[in-house]
Amino acid sequence: MSEIKKVTIDPTKLMIVGLACGLVGAYLGAIRSEVAGLLAGILAVPVIVWGADTVRRIASYGLGTGVPSIGNLSSSMGLLAALVGLAYQPVIGVILAAVAGVVYGAFVARFKILEIPRLPRYTTELAMAASLALMCLASCVIGYYNPIPESGFLAPTSNFENIFKALFVTGFVAAIFWITSVAMLHPFNAGLGVGERQGRTLKIAVVTGGMALTLAGIARIGYLTIFGASTQLYIAYATLAAGVVVWAGGLVAFLRTAIREAASAVWTGIPPKKK
Repeated sequence: MSEIKKVTIDPTKLMIVGLACGLVGAYLGAIRSEVAGLLAGILAVPVIVWGADTVRRIASYGLGTGVPSIGNLSSSMGLLAALVGLAYQPVIGVILAAVAGVVYGAFVARFKILEIPRLPRYTTELAMAASLALMCLASCVIGYYNPIPESGFLAPTSNFENIFKALFVTGFVAAIFWITSVAMLHPFNAGLGVGERQGRTLKIAVVTGGMALTLAGIARIGYLTIFGASTQLYIAYATLAAGVVVWAGGLVAFLRTAIREAASAVWTGIPPKKK
C-alpha cells in the first residue's frame, strides 16, 4: 500500500468550494429563468473537480486498478440521492448521499475490505460530490429546477413532469449518469503513475468537467428539439459553447503542463510541423 501523495490544493478547500458551487447551482432555479440551467451546468465543473480529487485520494493508496469502480460507485450512490434531492429539496439529496457514503465507508473499514485511512470521509465526499454534480447537470438539461416549495417542504409538482420528460422519456438520464462517473474517475485514471501530482491531475478534471457540460448542452438541445420548444434553444447553444470553452481551455492548460513537466516531448509527425 502506498502512502498518500502530497497536495498543492487543500482537499478541505476543494470540498468547501465544491459544496458551495453545487448547492448554489441546485438552488439557482429559484430565479425561474433558463439562465439558471446554464449557470447550474457551469457550477457543476468545480463539483466534478472536487469529486476527481476525492477519487485520487482513495485510489492513491493502491495501484490504481480500482479507479473506474470508484467512479461508478460515486455515481451509483449519488444518482438516487440526486433524484430525491430534485423531487424534494437539493439539501435533502446531499444529506442522503452523505449518509450513504458514511455507511458504505464505515462498513468497508469495519470489515477491513480496503485498508484505507479516513475511508468513511472519502466515500462521504464522493457521494455528495456525485449527487451535486448530477443535480446541477440534470438542472442544466431540464432548463432550470424550481426549488421553491408550493406547500411544506416539497418542490413544485411541475418539477416532476419536467424531470420525467427531460431525463427519462428522452433517455438522457443514462448519459448524465455516465458522464458524471467518467468525469470523476478519468482524471486520476489517466494521470496515475510515479510522477503523478494533484495539480496536473485536476487540470484533467477541468477537461472532463467541460466534457460533462458539453454533453449536458447537447442533451438540452435534444430535449427541446424532441418536444418542439425551439424558442429556448439559444440558451442550450450557449451551454454547449460554454462546455466547449471549458473543455478546450482545460485541455490547453493540461498539455502545456504535461509538456513542461515531461522528461522529453517527442513529436509524432502528426500533424506535420510547419517550417
